[in-house]
Parts: sequence; structure tokens; C-alpha cells
Amino acid sequence: MAENKVNLIIGVELEKSKLNREKSTFVLDKALQLYFVFLFIGVIGFVKGYIDTGTLNLLIIMGLCVLIVGIVPYVITIHNEDVRLNKLSEQLIRSKR
Repeated sequence: MAENKVNLIIGVELEKSKLNREKSTFVLDKALQLYFVFLFIGVIGFVKGYIDTGTLNLLIIMGLCVLIVGIVPYVITIHNEDVRLNKLSEQLIRSKR
């Protein structure tokens, strides 16, 4: 009976971990897409003569900012989940002894 509860708790913790990783991956994917859109618009606009160098530089800087805003939460979430899962596995190893 107690082992079933432990297995259920482990299952719930793993699902929460998967959900957090999927959310942060989604944010990272959208940030990457937006970064490449900024770059694409900037380069195409500059080559065609629609924008000047100042606007191109602004678009590149904005793209880098978007990329940083997308990467930082991803790294933090992955690190936190790694620490959480390591603690959970250590607790399980200790409880089995």
C-alpha cells in the first residue's frame, strides 16, 4: 500500500517536471522564431533598401534581446528540474536501504 503511494507521488512529480520542461521549451521555440523573424526582416529590408543601417542594428539588438529573454527562463527551469529530480532520486535511494 505504501509503495503504491510512493509510486503515485513519483509519477506526479515526473509529470510536473515534464510539464515545466515543455512550457519552457515552448517559450524558447517562440523566442527563436521571433529572433529569426527579426533577422530575416532586417536583412531583407536592408538588402532591398527599405531600412537603413540604424534600423538594421536596432532589429538585430531587439532579436538578441528576445533570444535572451527566451533562453534565460529555459536554462533556469531545466536547472531547477534537474536539482529537483536529483533530490527525488537520492530520497528514493535512501528509502530503499
